[in-house]
Amino acid sequence: MILITADNPKDFMAKLLVSDVFDVFRMQEASLITSVTYNINGRLRPDFYPSEERENLTEEFIAWSEMRPRLFELIKGKNAPVSFRMTLSLDNANMSALMAKESPEGHSDALRAFVINIRFENGAVTIMTGTSYDSFVLDKSEEQIWDKAFVKFLSSKGIEFTPQQ
Repeated sequence: MILITADNPKDFMAKLLVSDVFDVFRMQEASLITSVTYNINGRLRPDFYPSEERENLTEEFIAWSEMRPRLFELIKGKNAPVSFRMTLSLDNANMSALMAKESPEGHSDALRAFVINIRFENGAVTIMTGTSYDSFVLDKSEEQIWDKAFVKFLSSKGIEFTPQQ
């Protein structure tokens, strides 16, 4: 788990909300405080979908690419939000590809998700990485793989940041 501060919050927010940079993620949840408070649960509801579409659902949470324009509509305007926080998880295909590349011998059966927790408050953006497991795991190698991969991801997208101690 690492904590990162975005050096240029405006640039980070543009890449998060306007571009497709973070579209490899799924939104688990979000809380946005503007003139009112919005709490959004990103868990997909299979009963909402017709049976043909329901059979094709492979992810637990909504794609960030689907939520991004909706959240942007809530956030845009002349006043910045009072604050917001959201939890995004790397989609299953990209998580599997990362683990296949970085840990060819396999990964823990308990590994559930690689996440980032994004917080905007007082004009600053902080991001914390996390690894979710179905059960307790002593080995932290998967967490370290995710931390390194996320730092590399930010750098490759031109997002300037400062790791926090």
